[in-house]
Amino acid sequence: MRTTFVATIAVLAFALMPSAADAQQKGQKGKAPTGPQVRYFNLSATIFADFGSEAILKEHRQGTTLVSAELDVCHLTPASSNRLDRFVAPLKVEGNRLVGTTQSLEGKQAVSVNLTRRVAGNNFTFEGSITSGSITEKVDSPDNPEVPEDEIAEQYLAEPAIAPSPATFAAAWPQALHVRVERSALTGLLDALRDQNVQIVFNGLQTSCRVLRTGRFTVQIDVDAERVGTVLAKLKTVTGIVELGFASTGPNMQRAIRFPSAGWRDAAGKLERDKLGATLAAALAKALSATVNTTTWDAVMGELVVEVKRPDDTVAGLTLTKLISVTLVVAPESLASNQQSILWIETIAARVVDDRPPPRLTFAPAQADEAGEGQVSEPDGVEDLPRAVATALKGVLWDLDKERWQQ
Repeated sequence: MRTTFVATIAVLAFALMPSAADAQQKGQKGKAPTGPQVRYFNLSATIFADFGSEAILKEHRQGTTLVSAELDVCHLTPASSNRLDRFVAPLKVEGNRLVGTTQSLEGKQAVSVNLTRRVAGNNFTFEGSITSGSITEKVDSPDNPEVPEDEIAEQYLAEPAIAPSPATFAAAWPQALHVRVERSALTGLLDALRDQNVQIVFNGLQTSCRVLRTGRFTVQIDVDAERVGTVLAKLKTVTGIVELGFASTGPNMQRAIRFPSAGWRDAAGKLERDKLGATLAAALAKALSATVNTTTWDAVMGELVVEVKRPDDTVAGLTLTKLISVTLVVAPESLASNQQSILWIETIAARVVDDRPPPRLTFAPAQADEAGEGQVSEPDGVEDLPRAVATALKGVLWDLDKERWQQ
C-alpha cells in the first residue's frame, strides 16, 4: 500500500513539474536581445510631411544599447513641385540625443539633424529639429513602433519584378518590355528607342524616391507584338541596362486563341494583315449579327481594331445604330518560333449613334454604375467571339481550369 502511495506521488510530481523546454521558453520570453541589432522606424508622417517625404530612421544597437543611427529622407524641394532631393545623415549618439550633419545628394544642400530620443515600452518618441537647405522643421514624432526590415524594403526599396523572355507568350504579355536602367544611362536608352516606333510609359521616366535610393529606373516600353523580338535585340546592345524582360504577371488568357501561322504569314514570317484582318472582321460581324464598318491596324502598337455596326432598338421610333469596336492583338507564339500564333481579344466597347439626317442626337457613353457592380455591360453576343475567331482561324481556345490550350 505504501509503495503504491509513493509511486502515485512521484507520478503527480513528475506531471506537475515544468519541462526544461518550458523553463527555457519562460526565461527567454523576457530576455533582452544581445549582440548587434538593427532596427527601423518609419517617420514619413512627421518629418518633412508637407513635402511628401519618405523618412526612414535606421538604428544600430549593441544589445539594447544604441550605438549609432542613420536618417534617410527623400522629399520634394520647395522651389519645384516635382523635383526631389534626398539626404542620408549619419547620426552620433550623445546621451539621449541623435545629432549629425551632411549634404543632400541631389541639391547639395547643407543638412543638420538634432533629435531627442525617448523610449516608453515598445514605443519611441523623437523630438527636435531638422534643416535641409532653406527648410527647417521642428520634429514632434511620438509613439513610433519598430518596423521590420522586410516591410521597409518592400515599401521603399523593392523594384517591380521583371521576368526573363518566356517560353511562350501565354506566360507574358508580348506588347510590353520592361527595362531596368541606371540613372546615368536613361538618356542613352531613350535615344536608342527614337527610331524603334514604340511607346514609352512616361511615369517610368520620373525620378521617384525609389529611383534615388536604388539608382535605377524601371521603364515600360510598349511595342507592336510582331516587333518585340527586334526591339528586345536592340535593347540588349544599350549600355547601362541591368535587367531586361517582360512583366512578371501573365496576360489575360480568357479570350485567347492559338492558331497555325500557315496561311496567315508570308515566307519571312510577316503577318499578312489584309487577309487576316478581313477574315477576323467577317467572323466578328457574323457572331455579333452585324456588318463590318471599319478595319484598322494601329501603326505603332500593331493592334487590329474592327468596328461593326447593327441596328439598336432601345428607343422605339428612332433610327439608331450600335457601333461595336473590338481590339485584337496578334503575336507569334514565342520569340523563338512563329509556327503558331496567339490572338487576344483585348477590349470590346460599344456606343450608340443617331443615323438619321442632320441634326442628329449625340449620346454619352454608358457609365459604369448603370450596369451594376461598377462595370459597363458588354453588347449581346460577345461571349461567342472567341469561339467564332477560333473557328475562322482553325485554332483552339485556352482552358482556364487546366491553364493550357484545349486539346
